[in-house]
Amino acid sequence: MLAQTNWPGLKGPEIGRLLEVVNIDDPWPTATKHKRLGAALVNRQVLDQSSHRLITFIVQAMAPSRYISDPDRFAALQAGVNEVLSMVGLRINDRGQMARATQSRTLDEVAQLTGRLRGELTRRGVHTEVLRYCEHELLRRSTFHAVFEAAKGLSERLRQMSGSTLDGADLVNYCFTKQAPVICINNNATRSEVSEQVGFANLLRGIVGTFRNPTAHTPRTEWLVSEPDALDFFAMLSYMHRRLDGAAVSRRI
Repeated sequence: MLAQTNWPGLKGPEIGRLLEVVNIDDPWPTATKHKRLGAALVNRQVLDQSSHRLITFIVQAMAPSRYISDPDRFAALQAGVNEVLSMVGLRINDRGQMARATQSRTLDEVAQLTGRLRGELTRRGVHTEVLRYCEHELLRRSTFHAVFEAAKGLSERLRQMSGSTLDGADLVNYCFTKQAPVICINNNATRSEVSEQVGFANLLRGIVGTFRNPTAHTPRTEWLVSEPDALDFFAMLSYMHRRLDGAAVSRRI
C-alpha cells in the first residue's frame, strides 16, 4: 500500500527521505517504488534479524503530521496498511502509532476488520479506475455516494477517451453509434463483433439508467444500496473498465 503507484501511495522522494530518517540503506533508488522499498526493507530486516526497523519505518511513514493538508490520504494509507497488519494482529491507530489488534486469519476477516466493503473490493481485484473515483466515499463508509461516484467515473472515462462533453445516454450513443463508433471494444467487423459492441453499449446505458440517474435525483434515505448489491455493481464496473482498457478510439471531436 505504501508503495502503490497512484494515490495515496508514497512518492519517490518521500520514500528516500523516510529511509534516510530511519537509517535504512536505499540499495535500488532507480527501481520502481514497490521494488525499491521492498529491497530496502528486506535487506535491513535480514541484517538486523528483526522487524523492529520495518515497524519504525511504517510508524514514521504514518505520522499524522505528514498529512495535515491531506487527511483523506492518511485515512486511505491507514486503511490499506491495516489490511496487511491485521494478519499479524497489529494496526496503525489514528495517532499513527503501532497498536495491538484482533488478528485476522482469513481474507474475509481482513475485510471485516478493516472496512469490509473496501477490503472486499481489494480482495476481488477491482479495477483501479473504479476505486479512483470513489476512494474517499469508501473510506467514509458511504455506500450510497460510493456507487454514485463510481458510476460518474465511468462516464468521465468515456469523455476522456472520446473528447466528448456529453453525458448519460447521449454520451454512450455518441461513443458507440453503429454508423461511426468512436470507441470500439473489438474490430467491429463481423456480425458477432457488431453484436458484442451493441450489447456493451446497452450495458453502459443500463448503468446510467439504473445507478447514475436514481442516485442523482433520490435522497439517500429513499434509495438504499446493500453491500451485496454494491459489490456486484463494482464488479460490473470493473468489467466495463477492463474492456475499455483494450478498446480502440477511432476519432475525437
